[in-house]
Amino acid sequence: MRLFIAEKPSLGKGIAEYLPGSKAKGNGCITCGDTVVTWCFGHIFEQEEPDFYTSATVPTTPKGKKKWRFDELPIFPQEWKRKPKEDAKSQIKIIRDLLKKADLVVNAGDPDREGQLLVDEVLEELGWKGPTQRIWLAALDEQSVKKALGNLKDNKAYRLLRDSAEARGRADWLTGMNLTRAFTLRNTGSGVLSVGRVQTPTLALIVARDEKIEHFKPKDFFIPRIQASPNASADTAFWANWMLREDADGVDAEGYLTDKKVADTLARQAQAAGKAVVTAFESSEKQQGAPLGFSLAELQKTCSAKFGMSAQAVLDAAQALYETHKAATYPRTDCRYLPEEQLGEAGAIVQKLSRLGFVKEAQGADPARKSAIWNTGKVTAHHAIIPTGSMQGQMDEFVAKVYDLIVRGYLALFYPPFVYRATKIVLDCTKESWVATAKVPVKPGWKAVYGGSLQGMGDEEGDEESGSGTIPVLKKGQTLTVVTADVQSKQTKPPARFNDGTLIEAMSNIHKVVDDPEAKKKLKETSGLGTEATRANTIETLLTRGFIERKGKQIISTQAGRGLIHVLPKELTDPVLTARWEDALSGISEGRVSLEQFEAAQQKAVARLVETAKTLQVSVGQARPTGAGGKGGKGGKPGQGGKSSGKGPQCPSCKKPTITLKTKKGSAFFKCEGCSGCWWPEKTDPKKLGAKWEARN
Repeated sequence: MRLFIAEKPSLGKGIAEYLPGSKAKGNGCITCGDTVVTWCFGHIFEQEEPDFYTSATVPTTPKGKKKWRFDELPIFPQEWKRKPKEDAKSQIKIIRDLLKKADLVVNAGDPDREGQLLVDEVLEELGWKGPTQRIWLAALDEQSVKKALGNLKDNKAYRLLRDSAEARGRADWLTGMNLTRAFTLRNTGSGVLSVGRVQTPTLALIVARDEKIEHFKPKDFFIPRIQASPNASADTAFWANWMLREDADGVDAEGYLTDKKVADTLARQAQAAGKAVVTAFESSEKQQGAPLGFSLAELQKTCSAKFGMSAQAVLDAAQALYETHKAATYPRTDCRYLPEEQLGEAGAIVQKLSRLGFVKEAQGADPARKSAIWNTGKVTAHHAIIPTGSMQGQMDEFVAKVYDLIVRGYLALFYPPFVYRATKIVLDCTKESWVATAKVPVKPGWKAVYGGSLQGMGDEEGDEESGSGTIPVLKKGQTLTVVTADVQSKQTKPPARFNDGTLIEAMSNIHKVVDDPEAKKKLKETSGLGTEATRANTIETLLTRGFIERKGKQIISTQAGRGLIHVLPKELTDPVLTARWEDALSGISEGRVSLEQFEAAQQKAVARLVETAKTLQVSVGQARPTGAGGKGGKGGKPGQGGKSSGKGPQCPSCKKPTITLKTKKGSAFFKCEGCSGCWWPEKTDPKKLGAKWEARN
């Protein structure tokens, strides 16, 4: 018997669909002739907790947990051990029983390092020693699956890829477990000082943004402008702004004209001159193709801007579209491209979307149109998020909104380009240059799918104009009348607070805030801090631990969060650490560095940082955030006193069950059985936590 072990059910079922032989569904598997396909649910084994490796003589807390002690640090496992996840034990038994009957196993993990390890570790833990092959599959259309099935490789060829994923996991464990304990033990405040390779630099981003805003001092600056006309008529008049010169009087080092007297003089002299000569006139039609498809980060950014949804809520909605409604493809993708092999399916999908209610939008789509999104070479482990054309079950409000965006984004790919006329004019008046630009729509093209509006859709061209919106056709050398002139008074503004969308974008493009050239390059290659699958959870973890809070759409650091960032060594808050790790992990997958060498380097760094922690005196208290996962609120103290009054909703952070408790004053609150987070029902907006929360309430 040949046994495929897929990373997740959807992948297993997608492979089974195109295997020869009659199909028979079993318990946790599908039989296809002499082949059986089974699956994991992501990682079904996890690293043992630090207490597993510490001395049995370490005293325990009243809850049976071993107490944290400096003399136990750093904790370096001599032999790494994994344990089954509680909710995966039944599936592990299914896989174990199937392995006993198998002659050949095929690793069907996702086509990346984590997918390689995910199945390999199952085989290792269950003691499989037989022959193993690897299927490398980035898409689930018929052509892609059949091509991959005909091109199976020996799994041994991917050993180094597996080692790089193992190295990443061990390094995260060594850093997080040891340094969280070390800095917490030096904390005289009440908070646990959680440290992590991704969460700590992410928190540092938020703290830096908040402090920049709070220390920001607005600066007045001025823009002289003239209104010119070819015939002195108001109907043909347009505004042109003074073209700033860095060497001009009154211009500061940052490129702002800050001297109002200079601005007034420029405007007054221009109006007195009365004439301006056209020195440059450019006007041409330009085209802009539809945006590429949605990666998860792009979808989170857009939904945050348009609907105010949290990153986790968007992920939950996209996951529901994928798993529950079968309406969209796999959501945890960093790719915005589609394999060319799937272009042939576009016509059928467009027809199905029309029958699902997108009649008008589908009518304008030409499935034969091939845009830049169709590029197999740029497809990573998963392609862009697109609709499947199928639909199961009734969607709630926010899932429906996310689905609407995904559908319109897909249909827009088959529309003509958006056409606009871009005009730029440069005038000479009093030996100064004045410029006006305009962007005027000509044909809506793909923008018609969105009703002509693209707010929050990453319209990179933008619609900004300097001067007036309507500029007449002019000729170089033509003399115009200066109708009037004035000075616009403006003020510099601080950067905006982060929201879920802009924070996800900043994490994805962390290279933009890094100065080190090599680190910048590596971070750009690896898509920044965290992955598409983990960024939303990182935000929720910071919320749960009280380091950040939500105020409306804004994400703001708490005093505890700032205190943590201010006491930690810079190397833990700087994303350069992630870049160095990624460089070393690439070295492992390429055979330049061994897993053992990498782990030894991590142990050395952790040991040094533990010693650093011993020299510090830290005082970081526990925050009282207002969002989901926060510990605190009004009407009492969550976690103190009270009896269980039943089951609560699923925890939005760790997805574990919760119980409903009451304080001594009788106020109800939720407490998570997994991460111990507590929050008040009235302090949580269920819609922003996604469909799962709403369903369980």
